[in-house]
Amino acid sequence: MNGQASSGCNPVGISKAARQLLESCTVGDEPLRRSATILNALPVLALDGELHSWFVPVTVGKRLTAFFQFLPDSTLMRFSSFCRRPGEFDGCPVASDWLDRDRIKSRAAEQRQMDETTGEPFLTYDRTPDRLVWAVPLTHVHGDVRLLYVAENTVYSPLAGDTFG
Repeated sequence: MNGQASSGCNPVGISKAARQLLESCTVGDEPLRRSATILNALPVLALDGELHSWFVPVTVGKRLTAFFQFLPDSTLMRFSSFCRRPGEFDGCPVASDWLDRDRIKSRAAEQRQMDETTGEPFLTYDRTPDRLVWAVPLTHVHGDVRLLYVAENTVYSPLAGDTFG
């Protein structure tokens, strides 16, 4: 990761665009619009560290109820809701399972091998941008780095190569 997520992009502007879309009734249902909190935009990085998109979480209480994904130029890529029915938020994921970097890092560290250290998680995607995951680098004492992906309660190694599916 080369840190280019902050160059030329404005996460505050991205979060503001999400708020405007929600308030304008363009996305979401009435109970969600009435109860939602729009959180700060998080960069979604390609594995080479380049900014791919922005992830904007939408919460109600302690639940991640929906999210926006924007391209770097502020174009809405998608809006997705976890709500099965309007106003029913209890079935949505616990927000900290998706947003708490310490929790994400801890989940990955449970699969750390001897002589590995756990690096800082970054938001990315598994093969296609519609499969958002947190990547956690694990560095061996000899310098080799492997990634683990964390998606809510699931931790796994990415498939090798350019496979889809």
